[in-house]
Amino acid sequence: ERLGAVVRATAEMIAREAAHMRTLAQADFERVIYLGSHCLRGLAREAALKMLELTDGRCVATWDTPLGFRHGPKTVVNGRTLVVVFVSNDPYTRQYDLDLLAELARDGVAAKVLAIEARPDDVTGGVEVIAVPHVAQLDDVDLVVPYVTLAQMLAFHASLHRGLSPDSPNAAGTVS
Repeated sequence: ERLGAVVRATAEMIAREAAHMRTLAQADFERVIYLGSHCLRGLAREAALKMLELTDGRCVATWDTPLGFRHGPKTVVNGRTLVVVFVSNDPYTRQYDLDLLAELARDGVAAKVLAIEARPDDVTGGVEVIAVPHVAQLDDVDLVVPYVTLAQMLAFHASLHRGLSPDSPNAAGTVS
């Protein structure tokens, strides 16, 4: 049952959000910051690495936890930064994610703040939300596949937008 929900959510994200990810990539951010807690922390790291790889480092990408991000790394946010928060379904962790989203919206420094999440009804204004269907009652580990799909599509389109080949984006040929 869980696997079916993950498969449905992922298929819907691909169909519904591909054009959105292409448009977002064309915004030409110079920095992308991915944030997530627990297993979503690993996802944030993978998303940042994929963005770095597919843009040949032309878009600087980094990752952290929402809590860790507040203690120094937040200073790298500027008007050409996209901040992506992979919002947890865990009630306690979710409070930190939502609080950080509200803080980023209040700060008004980032070019865009994007929440990718399964239960979007309590995300603050000033934050763009991608609602992932079918997974609102599942554990965070179940969110990884539909969430990573969005990050992969964004990196793919960011690569194409910069005139690179996603299959071999590194000009020096040292990363493929």
